[in-house]
Formats: sequence, C-alpha cells, structure tokens
Amino acid sequence: MLTSKPRLPFKEILLIGLLPSPIKKFVYRLMGYKIGRNVSLSLGCVILGDEVTIGDDAQIGYFTIIRSRTVRIDRHVQIGTMSFLDVPQIEIGEGSKINEQVFVGGLLFPDSKFIMGRNCQIMQMSFINPARSITIGDDSGIGGHCLLFGHTSWLSKFEGYPVEFDSIEIGRSVSVAWRVFILPGAKIGDGTVIGANSLVRGTIPDHCLAVGFPARVVSKSPELPCVVSIADKVRYLREISSEMIEYFRGYNLTCCEQDGDWLISQQTKRWFGRGTRTWSLRVLSSTAESLLSDLTRSRVDVAVSLHPIPVDLRRKLAAASCVWIDLENKERSDFSNEMGEEVAMYLKRYGVRLLRQKST
Repeated sequence: MLTSKPRLPFKEILLIGLLPSPIKKFVYRLMGYKIGRNVSLSLGCVILGDEVTIGDDAQIGYFTIIRSRTVRIDRHVQIGTMSFLDVPQIEIGEGSKINEQVFVGGLLFPDSKFIMGRNCQIMQMSFINPARSITIGDDSGIGGHCLLFGHTSWLSKFEGYPVEFDSIEIGRSVSVAWRVFILPGAKIGDGTVIGANSLVRGTIPDHCLAVGFPARVVSKSPELPCVVSIADKVRYLREISSEMIEYFRGYNLTCCEQDGDWLISQQTKRWFGRGTRTWSLRVLSSTAESLLSDLTRSRVDVAVSLHPIPVDLRRKLAAASCVWIDLENKERSDFSNEMGEEVAMYLKRYGVRLLRQKST
C-alpha cells in the first residue's frame, strides 16, 4: 500500500522509547525537535513528527504514542499513559490534559487536524476521529468513554447509503459529560452542557443544557447559567474553603486558623527523626479596594482572591514567592509550591480552571 503506515512504531519504541527521559530529550533535540524545560517523557513514549514543539513542564505518560507531521504541545500539558495520537496536525494548548488510554486517529485525510485549546481536559477511554478536523475551545471538557466521529461511512454510497466526512467544532467552556456520541458536522456553542449518554448532531446553541438521543435543548439562559450575585460568590468561597480545610485534615494535615490565615502543616520523615512543613493560606473575599492592604499585611505562601489582583500586586507576590490565585480572572501565578498545587486542584472540583500567568 502506497499510503499505509505501521499500526504501531515498534522500531522507534525499541530504539528511543525505552531510553530514560534525559537521553530521550537529547536524542529528540538532535533530530530538530524543540523541547522546553522540565519536560518529562516517560518510559516507552514516542513522538514522531516533522515539526515538533513541546513547551515547558509538559508531561507525556508511559507508552504514549504521538505521530503527526506537525506537533505543537504547549506549557504544562499532560498526556496520560497509553494514549495514542495519530493525526497529521496536532495542537494542544497550555495547561490542557489528556487522560489515560485516549485514542485520537482512525480514518484520516492528509489535512486532518486535532486542535485543543487551553485548560481543556479529555477523560480516559475516549475515541476521537478527526477525519476532517476537530476543534475544542478553551476551558472545555470531554468526559470519559466519549465518541467523536468525523465520518459516517461503511455501506456503499453507490447503493444509496449516506457517507459523510465533516468537521466537529466544540466551543469555549463546554462541558461534554461521559458516554456522549458526537457526529460529523456537529457544532456546540460556547458555555453549553451536553448531558451523559447523549447523541449530538447538527448545531447546539450557546449557553444551554442539551440532553437526549438526539440531544435537544432542555434549559437555557437565565436558568443556565444562572445569575450569581457578589453575596453568592462570597458564600460559595467560604463554603468551598471550609470544605477544602476538612479535606486536608482527612489526609492528616494539621490545619489551624491564625489572624485570618490558615496554617497548614505536614509531618515529614527525615534521616534523623521527623520534621514539620507549614504553609500559610489566605482566602480573601474582601473588596478590591482593601485587597492590597489585606494581601501585604504579612507573609503568605498561597493567596486566593475572589476579586481581581492588580498587576503591581501580582509582581510583589511573585517576588515574595507567594502563589496567587485570581478567581475573577481564572488566573494563577506561574510560580507554584505544593500547597498552591493542592488548592488549584481542589478548585477544579468546582469547575475553576486556572491559566498560569508569567511574571512581567
């Protein structure tokens, strides 16, 4: 076959995939790949492409295969174990994550594209076929066991059966629940929720809830999303913060309140006995006018603010090695520590996905 290729690149897995990550990165750089700092290429993973760019702090899991003419993986991207991405053009935006055993490929054309925006996530065991192209907007999530098919073809078109090849467009801040089937030509609008076990065809408008087989709109603005007042946001933040502290305590972290801050401690093992590590967490629901004085009154390791954090204050916090989280703008400092990562991960439970911002 003139256009065939091996199902799996066994030769590359044996020659390169089994190398340790530092040596593998060295080999790939010799091949002309652009690989950023602190990139982790796990055992067995292989990347094959003519133009390959991988941003800082990206992580690719065990025995994951990426095969494409053009590969662009941005900063802090995570691709889980035993995933297979085989598309002529692949773009994955900053902070996005593909879980374990996700397949992207199948029946393709030379110009097929898989484009995934920033802060997206695809859960495990999903099958994605970008026969023409599949585009996923920023902050969107695809549940596990989902099927996104860019083609419908099996029986002969000359015998009257439908054959279709078309793109799929998923907007920004879209939530696709588990076990959803999306057909070629589907377009899902920004801020829309697709219920579990639904079949999506045609166009689903912005900011609505669609469920069923086929999916139909059952709720839309102002019911979804509902209007949230400042008082509601303050209450949500307090409830989530209290729940998060109990969560930490459930993992044997000591949490005590002192002068409005939370001091969170962990017992650590050392060569000669035990030690203690302590982080200071400050959660702010104050107004923007009092934000500056609140954040600078004492040293803090992690600061979570309901209101926007000004640029000058972000610089000061970064200089003080403080992780800041701006809930209003859904942004966080590029610098991090262990407690900052825990807080950011917990906020994801409530749909808060944060984009990292470099200090300027």
